[in-house]
Amino acid sequence: MEKGKVEITPSHITGLIAVAVSAYFLIMYRDDLSIVVASAYFTLACTTDTFKSKIPNLLNACLLIAGFIISAMTLGMQGFLLSLSGLGLGIGLLLLPYLMGGMGAGDVKALGALGALIGPYDLLHVFIYMAFFGGGFALIHLLYQTDIRSSIREGWLSACASALTHKTHDILPKKSGARKSAMRFPYSAAIALGYYSFVYWGSIL
Repeated sequence: MEKGKVEITPSHITGLIAVAVSAYFLIMYRDDLSIVVASAYFTLACTTDTFKSKIPNLLNACLLIAGFIISAMTLGMQGFLLSLSGLGLGIGLLLLPYLMGGMGAGDVKALGALGALIGPYDLLHVFIYMAFFGGGFALIHLLYQTDIRSSIREGWLSACASALTHKTHDILPKKSGARKSAMRFPYSAAIALGYYSFVYWGSIL
């Protein structure tokens, strides 16, 4: 890539889509405090996650505190307990993927903070929607990383070289240039779009 030239990757595209959707819900659902709080959070979180690969702890803390306050104001002690349950469930759902290195700690905290805002029951539906988006994003990024056309071309050339030289090791494509460098996509985008899917379409179970 030329010096000074910015490469637009699927990471940027998925992240910016989530930011745009967050801004839309922030405006269109401005009468719903819970959605406004979540949308303001995701607008900022998806932006920082897209360009800096990080969700600031301060953002997660603000969403967490707001979730407890809104729930307690609405349902009293029951709301506080629901927020606590949502926090625990959100962390628990992503703890194993985090320990396996599949995502960052900020993503785990983000889902936990969202659980504190919406409670454990709604969070389960969000998690299912989120899983669909996460799987789709992962597939798109995998295809982008592997550069299928280059892989097929190198494989064909290697096979031809093997047929001409009768050297079986020539059938293996060269590693250099076969793959692009490893790339992480902003998982906050999957969480955000999972949440908005639940808000728009409702329960999935």
